[in-house]
Amino acid sequence: MSGLYIRPETGPKRYWLSALRKLGIRQRRMYDTRHTYATMCLMSGVNPAFIAAQLGHSVLVLLSTYAKWVSSLSDCTARLH
Repeated sequence: MSGLYIRPETGPKRYWLSALRKLGIRQRRMYDTRHTYATMCLMSGVNPAFIAAQLGHSVLVLLSTYAKWVSSLSDCTARLH
């Protein structure tokens, strides 16, 4: 019975860290990709409501966290319509 659970050394984290190492990317948590995704979407002009839905946030939470990546408030308002 002791071999039936997923051990950390054989789980997704092992493959994640191996891929980062092979790609020459500094080590980071898998969770940090959420921040990269949100930031890149905002910088590309994706509708904040869509991004918020993807991340499971309200638009208010998304914008309070990532507002610095939106060029201006009018940009954000225009994207919501």
